[in-house]
Amino acid sequence: MSTPDLRCAATIMLVREADKGFEVLLLRRNKDLAFAGGAHVFPGGSVDAGDADPMLLARCVGLTAGEANTRLGVEGALRFYVGALREAFEEAGVLLADRVDIDLDHELRRQRADLVAGATSFRAVIERLNLHLDVGALAYVAHWITPEGAPRRFDTRFFLARVPFDQRATPDRSEIVGEVWISPRQALTNYRHGDFELVLPTVKNLEFLASFRELDSLMRAARSLPVIESIQPRFYRRSDGTVAVALPGSREYQKASRTVLAPGEALPTRPVEQSDGSQPK
Repeated sequence: MSTPDLRCAATIMLVREADKGFEVLLLRRNKDLAFAGGAHVFPGGSVDAGDADPMLLARCVGLTAGEANTRLGVEGALRFYVGALREAFEEAGVLLADRVDIDLDHELRRQRADLVAGATSFRAVIERLNLHLDVGALAYVAHWITPEGAPRRFDTRFFLARVPFDQRATPDRSEIVGEVWISPRQALTNYRHGDFELVLPTVKNLEFLASFRELDSLMRAARSLPVIESIQPRFYRRSDGTVAVALPGSREYQKASRTVLAPGEALPTRPVEQSDGSQPK
């Protein structure tokens, strides 16, 4: 069986102030979707060829191309930032740009509907409204690579951004069937109780968010993170034939070999337990 090509992807964690601490936006995907169907996810998706459009890159403010390359450790890194901003607009209706106000609200919603329907492009929306993309609003916080053996594999960069006070998230209803603003701690509680389905990178990034109680301290810490190391879990087939996923640093990870999922076999979302019953960090 051939190994699927890695698809570049970008995911954005949108956060906002709450009465107690802060909340993060989670979108529930249609259960019939091929990838993460039924799961609660952050807005995100594949980085398109159009995300590297020179016009869009020229309209990025707050971060230079060189700074982005250094931060992500890859050439052409601004396309990941543009992809994250596009996904935030497509899936959540949030546009991080230099001037988004009440006067633009109606037109933005109309343009966004056309974008989701495929009647226009992100480039056309930005150009038509004469906007500049605020890539400086995004903090790069994580890099996950799908394990070998998965039917679809992604090379995903995770970003964090605060939602402006004057914008309201309005999730797209084509792939998204529900949404919730929730504290990271509560989202993890729901997951552990079986009320939320989450994929592993979402869980680990929620754990990072949950380690902070205030939004300002979270954003400061996110912007001061050192070099982001890539995380590529490995599938691990237990003695009973079921597949779990092992994280780097765990005993199981060292023993894990390339495991290809059988057709129709569910993608494991929870890391295997260590011998002492704890989860690897």
